[in-house]
Amino acid sequence: MAIPPEQHPEITEVSLEQAESDEMKGTPNSSSLHGDAVVSDEEQDLSRLERIKTHFGDRPECFKNTFQEVSFVFQATVATATTSFLMGLSLIITVPVSKDLGMTQGEIAWITASTSLVAGAFQLALGQLADMLGRKPMFITGMGTFSAFVLLVAFSQNPFWMLIVCGILGACSAMVVPPAIGILGAAYTVPSKRKNMAFSAFSAGNPLGFVFGIILCGIATQLSSWRAAFIMLCIIWAIFTVHAIWAVPNVENFDRAPLRERLGTLKHFDYVGTILTIFGTGMFTAGLTLGPEDGWTRPHVLALLIVGIALLVIFIFWERIFPNPLMPPHIWTDRNFSLIIAVVLLGMMSFTASVFWTAFFLQEIKHFSTLIVAVHLLPMAIAGIIWNIVAGRILHRVSNTMIMVVGAACYVGASLLFSFMTPESNYWALMFPALILNVCGSDFQFNVANMYVMQSLPKHQQSLAGGIFNVVIRLSQTAVMGISTAVFSSVELTPEGMADPMLKFTRTFQVSVALAAVGLLISPFIRLGTQGNHPKEEVQEPDKSKTVAASAGESGLEEK
Repeated sequence: MAIPPEQHPEITEVSLEQAESDEMKGTPNSSSLHGDAVVSDEEQDLSRLERIKTHFGDRPECFKNTFQEVSFVFQATVATATTSFLMGLSLIITVPVSKDLGMTQGEIAWITASTSLVAGAFQLALGQLADMLGRKPMFITGMGTFSAFVLLVAFSQNPFWMLIVCGILGACSAMVVPPAIGILGAAYTVPSKRKNMAFSAFSAGNPLGFVFGIILCGIATQLSSWRAAFIMLCIIWAIFTVHAIWAVPNVENFDRAPLRERLGTLKHFDYVGTILTIFGTGMFTAGLTLGPEDGWTRPHVLALLIVGIALLVIFIFWERIFPNPLMPPHIWTDRNFSLIIAVVLLGMMSFTASVFWTAFFLQEIKHFSTLIVAVHLLPMAIAGIIWNIVAGRILHRVSNTMIMVVGAACYVGASLLFSFMTPESNYWALMFPALILNVCGSDFQFNVANMYVMQSLPKHQQSLAGGIFNVVIRLSQTAVMGISTAVFSSVELTPEGMADPMLKFTRTFQVSVALAAVGLLISPFIRLGTQGNHPKEEVQEPDKSKTVAASAGESGLEEK
């Protein structure tokens, strides 16, 4: 599916002096023609202010004021960070929780895997339900239940308790992310700088959530215990649950109606597709998680992988014939959409693996405490905020293909620097620039991808669009952890690996290099201009036959 031209508009920027000159020359009522109308300084100042406001973009009508708008964008950013924040937390507590609950290495791996597995399996179904039944109610329910079950994890007495509740947390996070994306996409329908800034802030959620999960929970674990990290997470999400009641606007896909009438839309829900995605993604990711620990040739691992892939293939064929599919097949016919998803998937795999094994390297080889690990990774959080601001400022000015290529190159550079590390390496020479480049790659690519994916589906399917994008992210994270853990375990048992404890880390970083390199090779084939420009309108001048491009703000005023 090709994106209509109006969704990727361009604008011709004209200087203020030239615009005023043209206005003086081309307007029949100007003083140059009649000599009886003089524009006051106050009117000129007002005109400048209006140009600035309309060029930046108008506040969406669903927000009562700018403070609510900013509050919601921040709320949505936190929401999309739900699963990745939990992944960062799980990484930093591996050592203390394994000692406290007596968990094996395989059980520790399932702390993260269970959350990602369930979240990925339910994203599409919950995305479609949010569009049908209501985005705001599902969003608030997801935030509240996540807070409650996180508290339950804090009181875990055995590994099974923790792993089962972590799986439930995956379902809670799947209830939060699609509605957040759906509301954001439905609220900001007109391309503008304002939309770019909102989406750049939102795009920071996934990568920065992972980093802040490591940092904040590392501090809490160091000062108290791993249980304190989950209690802190419970408090944060409880506060945001209450905040969401006011901050989240009512941007729904339907007119206000009683719940009983809205439930009638469930007859159009894709139940077969839901079952296929839940069991298909669930079994496939379970096989990827069990493979490194149990062995890839074990019958149960092979069965999970083969049956999971088979169910996903059946799901693809089913979506082609069902009238209201969870994943509309036509979106994959858009060349840019498919390439963007592929590049983001490869980049996110590189990012997840490199950050995970970097944190583990600091604990295993450097023997740093959780607090010191958090301090070493702090530059990622700071750089992530800065890079997102930069991305929001350039989306409408720089070719988005170039931004994707730069992001992929940053991934490659970061992974290479990680792969050159040794136990004696200087932090500022290798790890520090690698962390900065890594988060630059994720921020740049997520900004472009989020904008494009949300424009690929209509307004009434915005939550579903968010579900599709996040399924890809969750599956990529699970897949790369299975692949890199398999490499880590295989090298660790070799004579070379036993002689050189750093070798197994080097090999996992080289996996990140390979993944990032493939993404870099694909990214130049994406054909994107700029995103977030104002729509342009052709206006006929009274005395001339040629047309001029008007800004979005001016065209909007004329239409009104």
